[in-house]
Amino acid sequence: MAYDLLIKNGRVVDGSGGPSFHADVAVHHGKIVGVGKFNESATRSINAEGRVIAPGFIDHHTHYDPQALWDPLCSYSVQNGNTSVVVGMCGQTIAPARPGDHDWYLEFFAEAETIPLSAMQKGVQFTWESIAEYLEALSQRRGVNVGALVGHSGIRRYVMGEAASQRAEATPEEIATMQRLVREGMRAGALGFSTAPAGRRDPAGVAPDEERWALGSVLGELGTGLFQVSGGSPQGTFGSHRTARELSSRTGRPAIYNLASQELEHSDGWKEHLHWLEESFQSGARAYGSCVSVTAGPIFNLRLGLNVPQDEDLISPHSMFEGMPTWDEVMARPSQERMRAFRDPTIRQALSAEAVEGTVAQERPGSDRRGRARGFFNRRWDLVQVFMTQHERNRRLEGKSVEQLAKEQGKSTMDAFLDLSLDEELQTYFICVDRNTDVEAQRQILGSPYTVIGTTDGGARPHTMDRYEYSTRLLGYWVREQQIMSLEEAVYRLTGKTALMHDLQDRGFLAPGKAADITIFDPETIASKPRQAVHDLPDGGVRVKRDAIGIEYVIVNGEVLLERGEHTGALPGQVLRGPLYHTNR
Repeated sequence: MAYDLLIKNGRVVDGSGGPSFHADVAVHHGKIVGVGKFNESATRSINAEGRVIAPGFIDHHTHYDPQALWDPLCSYSVQNGNTSVVVGMCGQTIAPARPGDHDWYLEFFAEAETIPLSAMQKGVQFTWESIAEYLEALSQRRGVNVGALVGHSGIRRYVMGEAASQRAEATPEEIATMQRLVREGMRAGALGFSTAPAGRRDPAGVAPDEERWALGSVLGELGTGLFQVSGGSPQGTFGSHRTARELSSRTGRPAIYNLASQELEHSDGWKEHLHWLEESFQSGARAYGSCVSVTAGPIFNLRLGLNVPQDEDLISPHSMFEGMPTWDEVMARPSQERMRAFRDPTIRQALSAEAVEGTVAQERPGSDRRGRARGFFNRRWDLVQVFMTQHERNRRLEGKSVEQLAKEQGKSTMDAFLDLSLDEELQTYFICVDRNTDVEAQRQILGSPYTVIGTTDGGARPHTMDRYEYSTRLLGYWVREQQIMSLEEAVYRLTGKTALMHDLQDRGFLAPGKAADITIFDPETIASKPRQAVHDLPDGGVRVKRDAIGIEYVIVNGEVLLERGEHTGALPGQVLRGPLYHTNR
């Protein structure tokens, strides 16, 4: 037979975790029809000699719910090898949505995920009310595949209106209606149900646990779908891990919660976390800790004012240095006056005394809503790295610590820090790395059978997004350079394992009959390119561009979507739907 696409001479890593082998992959009508050695003709052939042929990566934790409607590629997940993304995390969705209540959903995303409201207002046109109608809207102009979860906050708002954020106890009738919406969403093709643990400010967090168990029971009776629970590590304020375990125990369905990580503040906490995960599985629950392959920590610049939304990673510089008298006074000034103060040698000396030498006492402020002390900067300038620069001339500095810059430039730490910031009118972003730096810890966390790699938050915090590269970081740094796991294991963690957890029966593996979602990459060069700030949101706002090196082709449903990083113009993506959707048709 004549194939639509024939990928020749590659190293096949099939997503199962088994040993790789050299073969061709034949594609016809969007499906893989064979893996072997072929001499037949094809409409198009790709020579993959020296390259890996892998299943397309699956980005299982994103907030592309709004962005997917205006950006069919869900950039920049696809540029890093992902052929599928999953939305509807943390209980946050934009469906179901009653007419007249649309603003609430967009404002919810703006506050929770720091997505500019003006961008969403221009980019999102509500043409749906139900979850099924939203999935149909998502199916239009698709580049990458998109799957969705039913979100607790979304259905609570739909059923209870404003009371969803104010009243803890839902009536029996309201509970029954929410259960019906979960059931309808699953039958429309949703992949599961997401929630937040009690104690958060969103509608899902207002609800008592009994409501979670009642809504979660729907997945148990249907026998499909997974749970996703937002939150933090066991050291955090909220009990996301306990909520996930209880949902899984009660229903027999898998659950994913965030986040399992190695934290500098809790040097051995990750060991306790992995032990807790193992005990959970031994008890019969399938509660997976989500983990990330990138270093992480608070991101800030010196231009942001005092009223910056406080999320997991983006913080205001006032919060960073809060409790240091000179910093408190300078950061309260308007940006132009602030820059003048940063140029004053006397003020610089005072700032350095507080934040570098530590010769001035610092008052420890109270803890934030997650129990983490903000403003107690530990003066570890070796951990403060240049995250993203505004000017091309400074791009080479990204990834370097301020301490390293000072040594290279022959300056004091404070001079190196402030000189770079002033050169870019205080718009240089820095990251204070406090997670995922220890090689042995990452070897065990990323390699644990009880964790799932992901949690990019794609679409959230577009102006500082720091996790697009989770796949390229895993394959380039952790596999190639640090050798913490085999290439085959890493690909399995990015593809087959995620597909199985989400009941995606035709994704995640290279085998006959599977959808032809394929990523072809060079294992010797795969890595991320430097971050760039681009103004491409619907309102002209800024977001991070994060391309990759070494990813040569991204193929979705048998069509080449990206060729050497460039979009071909094809839009072959689909809405990924769970097994109930197909069973009911």
